[in-house]
Amino acid sequence: MRRLTALQVERTVSDVFGVQVDLNVADERLLTFRSNISASIDTASARGYLDFASAVVAATDWQRCESGCLDWLLDEVGLLLFRRPLDDAERTRYSALYELALDNTDDPQEAAGWVAEAMLQSPTFLYLDEVATEAGVLDDYSLAARLALLLWGRNPDSSLLAQAEAGELSTPEQLAATVELMLADARTETGIRDFVDQWFDLERLDDPEVRPDVADLGSATIRALREEPVQYFLRLLRSEAGVERLLTDSTTVASTELEELYGADIVDSDADVFELDPERRGGILSLPGVVAALSHAHRTSPTLRGKTVLTGLLCTPPQPPPANIDTTLPEVDEGVSTRERIEQHMESPVCGNCHRGMDGIGLALEKLDWLGRYREEENGIAIDDTSTFPLGSEEVTVQGAAELGAVLGASSSVAACVSRQWLRYALGVTETAAVDCLVEDLASEATGARGLERMMVKALASDWFRLSPEAAP
Repeated sequence: MRRLTALQVERTVSDVFGVQVDLNVADERLLTFRSNISASIDTASARGYLDFASAVVAATDWQRCESGCLDWLLDEVGLLLFRRPLDDAERTRYSALYELALDNTDDPQEAAGWVAEAMLQSPTFLYLDEVATEAGVLDDYSLAARLALLLWGRNPDSSLLAQAEAGELSTPEQLAATVELMLADARTETGIRDFVDQWFDLERLDDPEVRPDVADLGSATIRALREEPVQYFLRLLRSEAGVERLLTDSTTVASTELEELYGADIVDSDADVFELDPERRGGILSLPGVVAALSHAHRTSPTLRGKTVLTGLLCTPPQPPPANIDTTLPEVDEGVSTRERIEQHMESPVCGNCHRGMDGIGLALEKLDWLGRYREEENGIAIDDTSTFPLGSEEVTVQGAAELGAVLGASSSVAACVSRQWLRYALGVTETAAVDCLVEDLASEATGARGLERMMVKALASDWFRLSPEAAP
């Protein structure tokens, strides 16, 4: 069973109890995305959940249940935490705990805290405890949970649970209609943030050990760098865009914190958007937050940038380097460019096979420095951002970020990979070969008008999403 991520738990608790408490339990990663699908709970994690539950109870204002605390817990809190009504055995067990607490404390509010602390540590809350029919189709409560945790990054609200109770999520058509409404909901920004943030490894920007130079920019700029790709994706999603514009659009959301980083690249602007120089930038790969996240302190990384394109946009991740191979590049000397250093890897008989394609892609972004600023020179040398790399069955040559985005945006391989990434994120598992036909259908949807939205909706109305893990193809 899949365990909720720490953020999903924190947001749900905030919705239900109105308190903000950090959960200090690490999440597992499966390929690109956080997915607690196989890691077991060790002693430290169990203690983390206990401490979290205790802190939530301590921070909650229990005046809200001055009378009828037990009914509130069983009928409202339990429903929102467990994503379904409590069954008879659960109601009996939590009622007994409440009475035991009353016997010990003679305080209904403290007794309510006992029950809440137990619920917050229940596997039924912490794991997706799904129910399926004999045919393997998930029941409506299970589907409501999947949808909300994916699109909203939290448990379903009472309205979505009411739909489940009424049987309004039972068919693909009902699911598709609900997904369209949820995508238009402001809460979907949270789910899209989780998706984009992990897809492009934006959390590197918040790690002062990885990027001390970014830390020096201040928290407001770091937030803006990390937020812009999310808002860029959302803007395209809600403006009926397809995958091609995701890789080519030179309009981004306006940000006072990033205005100086963009500099002369902003050719027009208003309160909402920056129009960027289409010769210099195009698509999500050219946003400062993305290229900065895929860099090292005070230097770019064509290797890291190329690896991200191969992994995240082409679904052809490079093999890890052989054991005992030194992957450290020599330090930058005056008069030596990053391209010259990288070409040592590309010419190496040991490293060349992987690095020619991987670094070749990354070199197209070389005019965007480690903070995402445009530049023409490095160490006094004019930057050559010509890039040659294999794409499908062909070898392509591009010059600069805009041309790279245009080539990738027009590629059917990229449309298919974006669809695969959405599928992987949706359930936290790698898809099997049986899903290839669905990926092909989703890729066709993704390239047309409203492509991003149609791809997402079709994926979440598919049998692959509606079936239990045992029955899924």
